[in-house]
Amino acid sequence: MGKIEPVAVEHKFSEAQVREGARNLLINGANISEGTEVLILNQPGLVEPEVADIIEQEARKLGATVYVMWAGSVKGPEELPGPAMAAMQNCEVTIFNHMLAGLLRLIPFDGTGLKMLNFCTTWDTLGSEFARVHYRVMMEVMQYFGPKLAAESSYRITCPLGTDFYGDIEKPPAKKPASKQDTGDGFSLRTFPISVSPPVMSMTARGKLAIRWLTPAGIHEFEEPGIILPSPVLATIENGRMVDFEGEADAIAELKRFLEKTGGLTDKDGYIVNSWHAGTNPRCFAHVKPEQDLDAWMYMIHGNPRIVHFHTIGEPPPGEMSIPVVDPTITYGDKVFWDQGRLTILDDPEVRELVAKYHDPDDALFVDDNIGV
Repeated sequence: MGKIEPVAVEHKFSEAQVREGARNLLINGANISEGTEVLILNQPGLVEPEVADIIEQEARKLGATVYVMWAGSVKGPEELPGPAMAAMQNCEVTIFNHMLAGLLRLIPFDGTGLKMLNFCTTWDTLGSEFARVHYRVMMEVMQYFGPKLAAESSYRITCPLGTDFYGDIEKPPAKKPASKQDTGDGFSLRTFPISVSPPVMSMTARGKLAIRWLTPAGIHEFEEPGIILPSPVLATIENGRMVDFEGEADAIAELKRFLEKTGGLTDKDGYIVNSWHAGTNPRCFAHVKPEQDLDAWMYMIHGNPRIVHFHTIGEPPPGEMSIPVVDPTITYGDKVFWDQGRLTILDDPEVRELVAKYHDPDDALFVDDNIGV
C-alpha cells in the first residue's frame, strides 16, 4: 500500500492571529492573570483540537493554573455532567468551548467564578477580526446601548419577507441581581465575543413572522436538529402564539410537523414565540452556510446585526428552537435602532469615542455583511 499523506488544511488566518484572539478571550474577556485557576471545558466536534491547545497554551503563558476537561455533548438540563459542574463551581474562571454553556446561558447556576462562553471554537473564527477586536469594545457599546432600549415601552420588527411583529416591552422572568461580571447583554455569563441585545419577552406580541429556518436553542439535543423550509412561511401571531400560516402548502405542512413533533418531545406548546433579541456585533460573520451546517451557522451568525432571532416552542425562554430573520428594521418606541439589518447607534460619535479607548473604531465597527445567505 502507498503511504497516506496528511491533507493540508488551508486557513485564512495565521497562528499568530489565532493566538491574538485567544489572548483577547483570556485577558480582556476573562480577566486571567498569573495565579488564576482556570477550567477549560472542551466538547469534541465543537472545538477544533488545535484551537483548544492554543487557548490552553496561552492561559499557561499568563501564569494561570489550568485544568482541562473534555466532555461529550449534553442531551439537556436533566442530565448535567456532575464532574464538570463540580469543577466549574470551584474554579475562578471557566472557559466553555462546549454547548453546556449554551444550555446554561439563561438558567441560574451555582458557583461564583467568572464563566465565559466562547463562540470562536475554530481556527478561522478565533483568528478572525471578530475575535481579535478588543473585548471591551462591545461591552462599551452594550453599556451605552442598553439603557436606551430600556427607556422604551414598545417595539416593532419588520423584514423584507413580511415580518411585522410588535408588542409592549414585558418584564423578563425574575433573575439573580446583576453582578460586576455583567456585560450589558442580559445573560448570566459572559460571551466571547459579546454580540446580542438583551432578550425581550413576547408573550403578548401580535402581527406576522416570516419563517425560513428553525435552529436549536441549545437546551436539548434532538435527532432532527432544526429544519430549512422549502419556501418562506408567514405566521400570524396573537398573544405570542402562531395561530395561522400563509405560504406554500408543503412548507406550511413541514413547519407544523416540526413544531408539533419538537413540542411533543419536550411537552411544550410548539407554536409559542416567547422572546426575541437581535445581533449587535458588526464583526460577526458566517463561517458556514445554513445548508452546510444549520446549527453551526446559527451558533455564529446570530450575533450579526443583520439577524434577529425569535425563541419558540414553550413559554420559558429561550424555548427549544430559534427562528432567524434577516435584515430586520427594529424600532423601540418611535426610535429606529436597527435599519434593514444595520445597527444605527454604531454611527453615533459617542460610540466611536468609547470604542477608541480600546481599538481603532474604523476596524472595530467595520460592518461584515457576510451572513452566509
